Amino acid sequence: MGSSSLSEDYRLCLERELRRGRAGVCGDPSLRAVLWQILVEDFDLHGALQDDALALLTDGLWGRADLAPALRGLARAFELLELAAVHLYLLPWRKEFTTIKTFSGGYVHVLKGALSEDLLIQSFQKMGYVPRDSHRLMVTAPPPACQLLQVALGCFALRLECDILGEVLAQLGTSVLPAEELLQARRGSVDVASCVAWLQQRLALPPQSPPALFRAQLDLYRGLQEDEGPEEPSLYGEPCPAPSSPPLELACRPLPWEQSAKLWGVGAEAWEPLAEAAVSQASSPPYEALEEELEPEAFSSLSLHRELLSRPGDLAAPKTPGSPGRASPQHMHGPRPEPPGYQAHSCLAPGALPALSCDTCRQLHAAHCAALRTCRLGHMLRALLGDTQRRLWLRRAQVDTLLYDSPGARP
Repeated sequence: MGSSSLSEDYRLCLERELRRGRAGVCGDPSLRAVLWQILVEDFDLHGALQDDALALLTDGLWGRADLAPALRGLARAFELLELAAVHLYLLPWRKEFTTIKTFSGGYVHVLKGALSEDLLIQSFQKMGYVPRDSHRLMVTAPPPACQLLQVALGCFALRLECDILGEVLAQLGTSVLPAEELLQARRGSVDVASCVAWLQQRLALPPQSPPALFRAQLDLYRGLQEDEGPEEPSLYGEPCPAPSSPPLELACRPLPWEQSAKLWGVGAEAWEPLAEAAVSQASSPPYEALEEELEPEAFSSLSLHRELLSRPGDLAAPKTPGSPGRASPQHMHGPRPEPPGYQAHSCLAPGALPALSCDTCRQLHAAHCAALRTCRLGHMLRALLGDTQRRLWLRRAQVDTLLYDSPGARP
């Protein structure tokens, strides 16, 4: 898939969300998974996207003792830059988006904390912003829409690159290493595993279990209030005033593997942020027990098979809230309906890891599967990011197959 095809898919994603009343950064899980896979295999795609990835990543990571928080800060900065370009592309008539204040808000708390002033000015100049004085950047002559779309797509790719580098650090087991070593390994590798292996050999590190990642949600539309900290900055200094305008929303969501309580929940929406109450309510005993007792790499389909068979009631439809220990009437009388299971689509070669899961047709797909065209028309797709999560989902499908084919599985 070339950069022109990616630009078209990205444009369709933004305009589809705008028709739904949301004008924000791209959050389409299928496009995210496809671009993630392409970037992992070919770092040079950044050159085709003209996003200045090497210069920006080097500037943001150079000299940092701990690269993990630096990558999180860079991801937030690229998201803010993407949002600024998306605003000008989708809503060019909104006057408040033509002026950016450089003395407060998101520019100070997010952008200047991650990137140098010169690179920030250079990035905004691609969107048509020029310094008006020492406190403001203003759009005097809006650039062509195709240029704004290219800038936004480049920032989207840079966000994913930060996630890829974060996955490398998670599997490496440490984030304290020279930035030049990480970037050199990333440019010379074709997947996360080979990048981790190169760094382990280079730095003489033992294999480690991956720690949990965290990304805080970012709201770029609200102005800073007296009782707010720099966690929710605005680029423009004021809230968006027009009540008739489409509500603006970000697509920054917790990473999928952070949503372990709802990872395999029936009917769960992709990229849905979970509150603490929802997490405790959605957690089912079998998966909760597995998370407590098993490391992700030690997880096996046989152990999950035994766990599922030991509590068959958890495979049925969700129980009525408020009566966790009572079966519904339809399960008390008559045969138990067969629970839906996930299956690996024929596009997956033996041993290959899936990139996407369709919650509607309940199949696991490769990133370039032709059947995804049908799924994108209205199915619920979720991106599977990182080898750990992909292996978990593949083993889930294997367990579903075992349960379906085992004696007594069917009525």
